[in-house]
Amino acid sequence: MSGKTGAAAADTAVDADLEAMVQIMGRMFRGMKGRRAHEEAEELIGLVNAAGLGPRHVPVLIGLVLNGPVPVGVLARHMALSPATVSQLVGELQRGGFVDRRPDERDRRRMIVSLHEERRALVERFAWRRLRPLRMTLEALAPAEREHFLHGWRTLVEMMERAGEDDPLCGGISRGA
Repeated sequence: MSGKTGAAAADTAVDADLEAMVQIMGRMFRGMKGRRAHEEAEELIGLVNAAGLGPRHVPVLIGLVLNGPVPVGVLARHMALSPATVSQLVGELQRGGFVDRRPDERDRRRMIVSLHEERRALVERFAWRRLRPLRMTLEALAPAEREHFLHGWRTLVEMMERAGEDDPLCGGISRGA
């Protein structure tokens, strides 16, 4: 078998896997937009928008569901963002009534961030509706499978970021590129 024939077979296999991936992602997105999840999302997003905030604030809320109450620096590490960015987002969320900040009792220089009690139940329902299937997936995989699964997701994100840098109109992806 010539190298060209092998490359063509590899391209065909990759194209078949790409089609499967697009189908799976479509099912995933449809699942995330289920009627009940959509209603909860609309309620939370409506409150976020009414407070003059946007989609970039929602990951902070989800981070607090997973890790809170925590200092801003710890939340920033969990989110892989700079402390300055997270501090700004937290300040905006506090002004919008979504989070509270209070001094750390052990170190009064640090501020502990937590979900505001009035918003806690809604934010937790919203977050866990999205996180539960991810957690169930990870629990269903053996440790080695989880490692491969997460490697695949990291690679996907890296390639999306790289493609976005290369060609903002079409993502820099072309067949056989």
